[in-house]
Amino acid sequence: MIKFFRRIRQKLLTENKFSKYLLYAIGEIILVVIGILIALSINNWNEGNKIKAKEREILLHMKRNLESNLQQYYPKQVIENALKANNVILEHLEQAKPYTDSLDYYFGWIPAYTRYMPNTTAYENLKSIGFDIISNDTLRENYQNLFAFNYSLIEFQRNELAYNNAIVFKEFYKKHFRNFIWQKNATPIDYQALTKNNEFHEMLLTTRRENTEQMRLRDLTNVEIEKLIQMINRELHEP
Repeated sequence: MIKFFRRIRQKLLTENKFSKYLLYAIGEIILVVIGILIALSINNWNEGNKIKAKEREILLHMKRNLESNLQQYYPKQVIENALKANNVILEHLEQAKPYTDSLDYYFGWIPAYTRYMPNTTAYENLKSIGFDIISNDTLRENYQNLFAFNYSLIEFQRNELAYNNAIVFKEFYKKHFRNFIWQKNATPIDYQALTKNNEFHEMLLTTRRENTEQMRLRDLTNVEIEKLIQMINRELHEP
C-alpha cells in the first residue's frame, strides 16, 4: 500500500502536476489522521472494556463481602440473649423476687461478649486500587460511608466498650458469684446482698443501654448493607 502511494506521488511530480500533487498530499494526510483517530478510538474502547471488566470484578467482590457480613454480622443471638438476661435479672432485683436456680442461666449471659470482625477484603482492595473505579457516585459514597461510619462505630462498641464492660463484669463476678461459666451459668454467693448492691444495679442498667444501642445500630447497618447489595445488583444487571 505504501509503495502504491509512493508511485502515485512520483508520477505526479514527474508530470509536473503540482496542484494535483498538493491535493493528493492533503488527502494522504487526512487518511493518515483518520487512521490514527480510528486506532485511538479502538484503543480507548479496549481500555474502557478493561476498566468495565475490572469494575465488575470488584463489584462482585464487594457483593460477596457484604452478603457475608450480613449473614455473619456479629452473632445476633448473643446480644439478644444478653439483653433478655439483663432484663430478667433487673426485674427480679427491682421487684425483690426470690432467687431460683433458673436465674443462674441468666446471670451467666449478662456479660456476654463477642468480637466484631467484618469481612473487609474488598474494601481494602478498593483502597489500593482507587475508589474512582466505581462509576456510580451514590454507590461509591454509600459504600465508603458504611465502613467509615457504621462499621467503625460497631467496632468501637463491640471491641472497646463491650470488651471493657465484660472485663468489669468478670472482676465483679469473681467476688460475688461461683460456678461462673461464660454464657452458661453463674450462681450468686449471696443473692439477697446482690439485690441491694447499687454497683451491680448500675452495671446492669449500663449494659442494657449498650446492648439496646448495639441492636439499633445493627438493624440500621443491615438496612444499609441490603441497599448496597441492591445497588450492586442493578450495576451488574442482576435480579
